[in-house]
Amino acid sequence: MSSSPAPAALPLPDPVPGLEEVAAADPRDFAQAAAFALSRLKDDSGRPVLVVAARAFRRERGGLCARGLMRLGIGPGEAILVRAEREAEALWAMEEALKSGAVCGVLGAVERPAFVATRRLDFAARSGPARAAVIRLGAAGDLSAARLRWRVSARPSAPHPLDPRAPGALRLHAALVRRRDGPPAAWELEQDHETHRLRLAAGLAGDGLVPDARTHAAA
Repeated sequence: MSSSPAPAALPLPDPVPGLEEVAAADPRDFAQAAAFALSRLKDDSGRPVLVVAARAFRRERGGLCARGLMRLGIGPGEAILVRAEREAEALWAMEEALKSGAVCGVLGAVERPAFVATRRLDFAARSGPARAAVIRLGAAGDLSAARLRWRVSARPSAPHPLDPRAPGALRLHAALVRRRDGPPAAWELEQDHETHRLRLAAGLAGDGLVPDARTHAAA
């Protein structure tokens, strides 16, 4: 009897207007989670990305680095940073920016947004139209209106093409733990130094679904 064929690899969902949620699997994975979230927001419309963080979050995790943003393809004139005193103010700033249509995406660093707040953000993003992402530390089990919920983990960098002792391209593991239109899945991603965007990591094979503890990657 012949064995059944392996399931086809699922494509990484394309970013669309609406709210997504990105959580760092571990506090040490926050930088990779932020890079992944920002990669889901940037588009080719020429509009800037807005990043909002409450004071408590900034005190705990710090801020974004301009050089790091440039490594992600976000230039000095393509990012707006907003410092809010409280989380409620951060959520308000996110919603107003999304409704304005002046930004292509909004990233909010908040701890525990209420379900009503996430629903308002999703509606504002779709009416913008713009992309929105809430970034959190640790897995979130509470209710959220986000259409996609991600959990991001750091991975060892890719081999450097010129120096085997030097770090290569950034790599991360992006697990889609909840979605409205399909099964959960996971992908291994790495940064493309030419486009500055994340792509499927070559050479990390896997084509199963998350319950089978496999991941998707480019052949």
